[in-house]
Amino acid sequence: MMDNISLGVMLVDLREQMGLTQDDIANKIHVRKTVIVDIENDQLPHVPLVFVKGYIRSYAEIVGLSSEHYQPYFDELTKQSKSQQKKVQTQAFKTKRTRKAPFIFWGIFIMLCALGVILYYANKDNKSNLIEVSHYISPASATRVNS
Repeated sequence: MMDNISLGVMLVDLREQMGLTQDDIANKIHVRKTVIVDIENDQLPHVPLVFVKGYIRSYAEIVGLSSEHYQPYFDELTKQSKSQQKKVQTQAFKTKRTRKAPFIFWGIFIMLCALGVILYYANKDNKSNLIEVSHYISPASATRVNS
């Protein structure tokens, strides 16, 4: 049995035995040639896993590879896909946190500047409305109150 041979190698061998090119397979299953290249190199194309499995199933039918030979590879693809999804989610979370930090900083900075300007003008207006009380108290009345 061909247990130690990868799925990609099996598909390439069968395709070449039939005299087909990567373009022939791509045209028959209606995908770009890069998808066929990725499958033959045992790499996951950048499409959802359900599509990858469908492409492999279609490719295998064209070259006559039975489902018993490619089914075990689906489990491995599922594991690879899940680990890649976790990595992507972790990276996305990290980049989202770092992207938000400058916006939060600048938002707080602008709010503090605006608050400073508002307080300055509010305080400036209040100072001009203040009246010095000392002008209205006569020194004579101040001495009478204390006696």
